[in-house]
Amino acid sequence: MTELLTRAVVAHGTPFMDFLVNTDHLPTQKDEGAHIVATSWQGGGKVSTGLAAYGQLGGVSAMTGIIGGDSYGQFLVKDFGRYQVDTSRLIVDGKTAFSVILSDPVTKGRNIINHGPACRPYTLEDVDKAFLCSHKVLFIEQANALTHRLCDWMHEAGGKTYIDGDEYSEEMHAIVPKIDIFVGSEFYYRSLFGGSENYEVNLRSLQKLGPEIVVFTFSDRGCAALWRGGYRYVPGHKITVQDTLGAGDVYHGAYLNGLMRGMDPGESARFANAVAAIKCMGIGGRASIPDYQMTMDFLRTGDFDRELIRQKTEFYATFSVK
Repeated sequence: MTELLTRAVVAHGTPFMDFLVNTDHLPTQKDEGAHIVATSWQGGGKVSTGLAAYGQLGGVSAMTGIIGGDSYGQFLVKDFGRYQVDTSRLIVDGKTAFSVILSDPVTKGRNIINHGPACRPYTLEDVDKAFLCSHKVLFIEQANALTHRLCDWMHEAGGKTYIDGDEYSEEMHAIVPKIDIFVGSEFYYRSLFGGSENYEVNLRSLQKLGPEIVVFTFSDRGCAALWRGGYRYVPGHKITVQDTLGAGDVYHGAYLNGLMRGMDPGESARFANAVAAIKCMGIGGRASIPDYQMTMDFLRTGDFDRELIRQKTEFYATFSVK
């Protein structure tokens, strides 16, 4: 538990500002309309949302990268603070990345329209190496020359590396040997193994490339985790889905939180599976992240107190930097 309150996790990635529109259905025809059920302004981005989940569950972390100097960037910095994320190493420059996300209860999916940040590149010279290496785990979302070097530094300092393997690419797969904890999506899994359900064998083949822990998430079908000493498949939860946006990102933060609490990799997968399921009951990647007690209640009884989610949903209904 003490790991959560110390410099355990540092992340590098791109924070996004998300404007979420939940509709009664997704228009597919020209000039077709739809009824807006709810709108929300929330922080987004892969590792950014992961850190929000890590913090909502009780952990302290840090974020590195570049964030815009506009009102969206100001909103995100304040929002990070709500989740115990140190933003002192975020560089302010240009304009913040922005997304419009459409979700609906019919498809139970989400459609994302976005633009990336309008800012200068983040370079190796921007990295505070001593700060980075004072943490135990580096959490990344991209594979490039910069993140390769960050992984090298973290390993030289005796730390671990964790990657959000969201989409398969040759560049992403090339960094796997430098990753200690690989958590990938069903899309990445299909790129490697097609429709095979021989999860343990397939995860073991990826583990041979270097990771100590290999996890793949399979949406509402659950997840599979393999580590040196064990394997576990965790089935999904039967819930009423409102919005799946950020479910995978939230899973990452919860998985790290479980590990930092001392859970084994299989129990961490069970814990993260529950956190992601609760997130899908609300809109966006922030408002419906549960805290630790809510998650444990859900695992034990299938239900939980929804007051925190109600309060956060109300808070994020309007945009304000105050």
